[in-house]
Amino acid sequence: QASIRAWLHLFDSGWATLGVLFQGAVMSCDSNCEHDEGEHPKAPEPAMPGMPSMKLSQILPMVVMMGLGKWDLDQMGYRRHAEVGFVIAQLVCLAVLGWLYTKIEGQPEDGLKIQVPEVKQMGQVVSPPIDQTKKEYDTAKFKEQAKQAVMGAVILGGVYYKWEYLMPLVLQILMTPLQLYESPLFQLHILKYDIKRPFPTASPFGLPSAPEAPPAVAAPAVADPAAVKDKKKKDKNT
Repeated sequence: QASIRAWLHLFDSGWATLGVLFQGAVMSCDSNCEHDEGEHPKAPEPAMPGMPSMKLSQILPMVVMMGLGKWDLDQMGYRRHAEVGFVIAQLVCLAVLGWLYTKIEGQPEDGLKIQVPEVKQMGQVVSPPIDQTKKEYDTAKFKEQAKQAVMGAVILGGVYYKWEYLMPLVLQILMTPLQLYESPLFQLHILKYDIKRPFPTASPFGLPSAPEAPPAVAAPAVADPAAVKDKKKKDKNT
């Protein structure tokens, strides 16, 4: 029994010694890790990209088509009302575009250039990168917007004249003013919103536009461990 007790005592003392050594090793590792983190700061994590923005003009067509599928405006006697509404909507939008043009031409010129990136569609470069002033950039964008509005009205008017489809006519009555309201030029010059140039490129398929990625933050320089040790030795010697 005395030998058994001696062996148990040695076993307990051995475990206690191992526990003390393990605790000391953990504390030493923690202090070294904290010291290393102080010398080598971690690079900041990149910001998560935002969710794509959904506009009302991307939801409204589905709502209008569901409504026209339930109610037949032609049978209800509203065909002439739709035709008159189409003409009025186009004339009002053209008048607003003229007002917008006067705002663009009347803006002061500060001489600063905007770096406009190249525009690609279906993998092909549509327009090369160019440097423009704010007025030149807004004028170019206005011409594109006015051209799309006029061509859309003429093409849809011809389609209605040929086949007398009422649904595209009703869609154009609602979509033309809404797209003009959502355009960056209207929000910048008429509503006085803070819109940054160059404007985001619209998706040709009408998909939600993703927000611009935030600028990348450069990671802080990480010091070389060998250089740090040499510097400490030199400081001690001096």
